Amino acid sequence: MSVKVHDDVVKNYRMVPEDFVKHLLSTLGIVVVVVLLASILFNLPEKQPLTIKTYATQNPVAFEQMALRALDGQGQIANYGPPYNNGTASVQSPMQTAVGVIHPINAATDFILKPLTMAASINPSIAPALHAFNSASPAQQTKWENAYTTALNKGVYKNGVVVTQKGNYGPLPALMNDTLALGKSGLMSGALMRNGAVTTRFDNQNYLLFLQGAPLQNAPQTQSLAGANWGIIHPAVNGYPAAWWMTIPTWIYQWPFVANSSAPDATALAIGFVFWLALAFTPWIPGLNKLPRYLGVHRLIWKDFYRNHSGGNPPVVEGGKKHVS
Repeated sequence: MSVKVHDDVVKNYRMVPEDFVKHLLSTLGIVVVVVLLASILFNLPEKQPLTIKTYATQNPVAFEQMALRALDGQGQIANYGPPYNNGTASVQSPMQTAVGVIHPINAATDFILKPLTMAASINPSIAPALHAFNSASPAQQTKWENAYTTALNKGVYKNGVVVTQKGNYGPLPALMNDTLALGKSGLMSGALMRNGAVTTRFDNQNYLLFLQGAPLQNAPQTQSLAGANWGIIHPAVNGYPAAWWMTIPTWIYQWPFVANSSAPDATALAIGFVFWLALAFTPWIPGLNKLPRYLGVHRLIWKDFYRNHSGGNPPVVEGGKKHVS
């Protein structure tokens, strides 16, 4: 038995002409005004971004220690491994190794020596220490680096430079203080972003990677923003909402086999991709494609129709007209 849907379902309403473009633009204008007024009245205090300049200014000794680790190959990126170099310190998975070195970085050259060479063209006083270091044998460079690494543990900042106990450090004290001055001036950021092959193009890869290690690892700890604290959903400024919508991805990172994985990012992304595939192919997966019928969500959506019609099923289209059976 088929019953024609009552005409009042679609016809018993007063129709008025509308200009949807006008509505769209007027609504957009109202939203823009409200957002601008709210931002002016309430604002949002934000943490200042972590930059090379601020880190060098606020932590001069730690900055020189970080720069020295880049120079001697002991820094996090210096010995990271693929995709930056052939180190093994952070090789996360066979997948990473298979990708290979696609963004080659020599930390000593790219992070320290090249920026100092650029600076020496402006400030010739940097050149002697730079030349002395580059002229030394690798064994001699390593001897200086090891000695100065120990000395910096007791280094103090005085009169704009880092001072250590006297020792056989070669040109490293001058070289590291030149690096510190470059960092404090803000010019090191530009030197690291400069693409030597294409002078009109800038690449912030080295700028970001230079801060890897202590700066980027210690900064979130004081604000409960570290991964173990579900940091991605915490606000940088207390009292303000954060990225709560990232709760599910963050939850995945708390699973022990993901958190302890050698490739947690790849594992978490793979899990997310599997869920996406399950949703995308739900209509063709036996069992899953029957869930809508078993869950009965459509009955909630059509509850008013079911209440007013005894057919019990949603309307179907036959011959261009809606009917219910």
